[in-house]
Amino acid sequence: MDVILRHSTSRPRLFMALCLAAILSVSGLTLWMSTGASVAGWLSLLCAPQPGAGFAQVAALWLAMTLAMMIPSAAPMLSTYLDIAEAAEAKQMKIASPLWLAAGYGAVWIGFAAAASVAQWTALASGYAGELQGRFAGLALIGAGAYQFTGLKHACLSKCRAPMSYFMAQWSDRPLGVLRMGLDRGLNCFGCCWALMMLSFVAGLMNILWMGFIGAVMVLEKTLTEPKPLSYGLGAGLIGAGLLMFFI
Repeated sequence: MDVILRHSTSRPRLFMALCLAAILSVSGLTLWMSTGASVAGWLSLLCAPQPGAGFAQVAALWLAMTLAMMIPSAAPMLSTYLDIAEAAEAKQMKIASPLWLAAGYGAVWIGFAAAASVAQWTALASGYAGELQGRFAGLALIGAGAYQFTGLKHACLSKCRAPMSYFMAQWSDRPLGVLRMGLDRGLNCFGCCWALMMLSFVAGLMNILWMGFIGAVMVLEKTLTEPKPLSYGLGAGLIGAGLLMFFI
């Protein structure tokens, strides 16, 4: 398993495409079966759960979307951990499996998916989902765009872009210590990406174009030599789209 992680995470953009394809295939098959292999039923759930959808369906959509977008963005972190672990192993030093790191990181985003599922299912069950989406979509876009310019966003992004210094300072050879590092990195990534992820309430769950676009942005923000033009450009675009919604 460690060898597979090494070969895949060394090329984060390819890893992003493979993860997105795999997770969408599995989630699509699950939705197909859950709707009785009905094309109409599958298409009705593809962009967003409908009123009356069960909690399991909503949670499955959020989980698939969150993992498809956030696992690829963890590739630079995992690749850096594996580089250090390989050097330590060559010196006969004890190391913990990178799966502990991935588990800690994944736990943060699984928790996010669970909380978002509860929020959306509650809105669907109460019948306010469409009204809330229409009323607050513009504000959500403006808020997410504005967050791209904040110091907190870029402080978290800077830490996401420097996993080597973090691991060198916090290194542990114990599984629980590596799990803690994964949790810490996941929380830092959450601070960087939560506003963009929340726009899934506006764009629609399992919106493939949105997932691919935002997933690519998250990877590029962590791997480009200078990410600020991308971050600021996206922020300005989101603010413009939000303002436009108030005039159409």
